[in-house]
Amino acid sequence: MDLFKKNIAVGVSVTPEIGLEVAQIDFVSQTVLKYGSRQLSYDNNRKEIADLDIFKETLQDLLLDLQIPKGSEIYLNLPAITFKVKDYPASLNEEQLMNAIEEELLEHPIFKESDPAIDAVKLPNSTIQFNKIAYTAAQKVMLIEIAMQIKDLGYKLAGIDTSVNSTLNSLIYKERVDVNPSSSWVLLLVDNSFCRVIPMQGRNYVDCFEERISIGEVLGDAENYATVVGTIKPILKNLPSQYLCVVSKTNIISAEVLAGQLQYNAPIIHQEASAYAKTPYLETADGIDKSAATLISLDVIGAAINRDFGDNSTAHLNLYNMTLGDVYLMEQPPVLSFRSLKLVMSLENMIKIIIALFAMFLVINVIAFSFINNIKSQRKAEIAELDKKIADINQFLKDNESVSAELFDEGDEIRIGLLHNKNIYTYFTIVGTEIPKKLWLTSLELGDNTTIEGQADNLESIYSFFRNIKDYDPSSPIKLQKLGLATINSNLQAISDSENFDTDSVITSMNADYYQFKISDAPEIKKENVSQKTGKTNSKAGKKGSSKPAALPDIDDLE
Repeated sequence: MDLFKKNIAVGVSVTPEIGLEVAQIDFVSQTVLKYGSRQLSYDNNRKEIADLDIFKETLQDLLLDLQIPKGSEIYLNLPAITFKVKDYPASLNEEQLMNAIEEELLEHPIFKESDPAIDAVKLPNSTIQFNKIAYTAAQKVMLIEIAMQIKDLGYKLAGIDTSVNSTLNSLIYKERVDVNPSSSWVLLLVDNSFCRVIPMQGRNYVDCFEERISIGEVLGDAENYATVVGTIKPILKNLPSQYLCVVSKTNIISAEVLAGQLQYNAPIIHQEASAYAKTPYLETADGIDKSAATLISLDVIGAAINRDFGDNSTAHLNLYNMTLGDVYLMEQPPVLSFRSLKLVMSLENMIKIIIALFAMFLVINVIAFSFINNIKSQRKAEIAELDKKIADINQFLKDNESVSAELFDEGDEIRIGLLHNKNIYTYFTIVGTEIPKKLWLTSLELGDNTTIEGQADNLESIYSFFRNIKDYDPSSPIKLQKLGLATINSNLQAISDSENFDTDSVITSMNADYYQFKISDAPEIKKENVSQKTGKTNSKAGKKGSSKPAALPDIDDLE
């Protein structure tokens, strides 16, 4: 599964005071996982590795000793030959800018004899009229040979930076300097042959002043420190800021001692980056010798974090670029372009694309499987329902297999139906044909028991209706169980309980009393007290002068 992990990145640094360094760092925990160093000669006058064949052999030994797997990415740091920060007209395009930088480099003694490989970056603190550019350069021929050697060893050269930028990145990485955007400060770098004074605004370069110095072990400490102080004092005098950070990368000068001898109008902090360092700059893994931990340079740390530090750097310089020509282009993965979109077909991107396509294919298959599975479930449910209906039909046919059409007689079936439902048919007939005038029904319940309720505006119609029922079936136990006057309130309640009534019905109910009755063969729950109702009726009749009878006959007399 290593194929799907991010490639291992290691930093390789040519550090004059140490030699050749190799380090692997866990970026998040700020821990040096692997570290090794070997002696390597560096020509300070020509600013190049003294013997590139020895460089290749030494690098191979270090990578093998540290068990760095083949194919890992290597980020190389080299001593800075030149590092400049300068304003250029914003109207210059990329080609014009590179031409302007090349013309300036021709004044440098190194690049009078060797063509430069250049990298330049536009800084965020540029203006509308001018672009602030930071650039560095190294010998093209040397870089090409180094790139070919690293390829021969089975590793991938991913970037080349120089010591000024690597050191700054290491300081920011460990938060040794305040890079708040509003923070104005000065970085002082001292090595064996140069002092560099670099004004900063947060993490952005503002300018860079390079001054050659002549210091050495043959000179006394007092003379060496006086040389450095005398060189940078006039520059610092004109660079007010919030603080000064002194970094010594030479074993001749201690950053702490130098900071104590400088006079500046702001606080001075220091960082040892040489043999004067007493404690390791970063935590180290258990396998790293503690005595070697203090020698780990800021340069190799800056190289080891180069890939992961890209988002934090405003000057992410890389000399391994198109200025090397075909050597660089041959090592670069193909680029797919579509309009303004560009996709670098690197191994890492190819793996991401394959994973994305596989995930998309998997999602499509899951959706399709789920859709098909739902359809299959629905079809299974429909089939099960049809099977049940077929089973019910088959069972019905089995239960009635003895039944024959020849045994079926329509007349017998009608007679049987009439016999079982005689009571219902009888009362439907009466209701349909024997209802007297001025009598209407309000309820009709037919079944095992018969209950007929209704109203009339005279007693004669009720008596006549009841006799008709008894005449149809004299043996029926049906009785006139209730007979009385329907009061206005009861009529209104009956009308209000009905879903369909009109205004005439309401008015009629309020202007006259009606007789209500109940004819039923159901057992009586409670005997009606007819005499009480009769008295009330007589009272009303007397008051209204009605022509209706003053008293109702006993219900039992009608049976």
